[in-house]
Amino acid sequence: MNHAAESAATKLMGPEPNVSVGKGIDAALGDIIRSLLMKPAEEAGSLLANGIGMLGDRVRRKREINAQLGMEEVRKKLDADSVDMRDITPPKEEELHLLVHGLSLTDDKNVRDMWAGLFAKALEPNSDVNAERPFISVLESLSPMDAKVIDFLAFTMKADRELRQNSTRFVPKDSAKITSEEKDKMRSIQQSNMELQKNAIQAIEEKAEEYGLKTISDLSWAENLMRQGVIERPQFQKQNLGSPAVRSLDERGISKVVEHLNMQLEHMEQTANRSSSTPGRLFSKDMFGRQIHLEVQLSSFGRRFAKACGVL
Repeated sequence: MNHAAESAATKLMGPEPNVSVGKGIDAALGDIIRSLLMKPAEEAGSLLANGIGMLGDRVRRKREINAQLGMEEVRKKLDADSVDMRDITPPKEEELHLLVHGLSLTDDKNVRDMWAGLFAKALEPNSDVNAERPFISVLESLSPMDAKVIDFLAFTMKADRELRQNSTRFVPKDSAKITSEEKDKMRSIQQSNMELQKNAIQAIEEKAEEYGLKTISDLSWAENLMRQGVIERPQFQKQNLGSPAVRSLDERGISKVVEHLNMQLEHMEQTANRSSSTPGRLFSKDMFGRQIHLEVQLSSFGRRFAKACGVL
């Protein structure tokens, strides 16, 4: 929790409880659980009631802090978009309840940022974003790793878009007669573009390092996001298999047709298997380190979801 967030929570809710108090409660709960395992049934009932009460107080306090920190993030996002608090348009009561409830259950920074992003967009008077049920459902399912993957993929899309916008293109007047001045200009532009590309790749790798996504030990890391339809596997590069040149349906011609059909079936099977398989890693680099190949990408729904949450 950063200093600004701690200050906001303290102002809105009073000072944080002493850490030693929390440790004391942990020890008391441990004693209660051990007693439940050892005491007779009639004594266990009262002990269980006391334990649930103590645990309930802690959960309630934690949810209050989460909600306050989340609302502070919502306010910051509205301020950043120059939204006057008098102009906000609250969503429907049920959507408002779901948003506040979601914030109260979230103590991960990245997941909270996405809840707050959707909340802020839903409050903006000129926004076309609503707290749609599919968005809420995805947010409720996100793990901290899921949120980092979404933010990383959004970051790579923005980096790629910025690279394309800043790269310079040059076409000589006559490609058959390129002048020495044009050659010098082409070399300068190529060097500048390569430097932009190098910086973009470095920024992407630094983001992956920051999020711990360069190597992922959990083999099921992509399952939830794929199940929710947020990410998908990029399609294979389309292969132009063409049509076999068959002049006559003799034994050789039939063999060509069968071979061509087998190639098409194999390509279709590879494409289907890739679409449904879970990738072992998030991205890879080519042998020269000049390109990054993503093993997954945001789906159409995933891009709309990321935009609604303010990360894209």
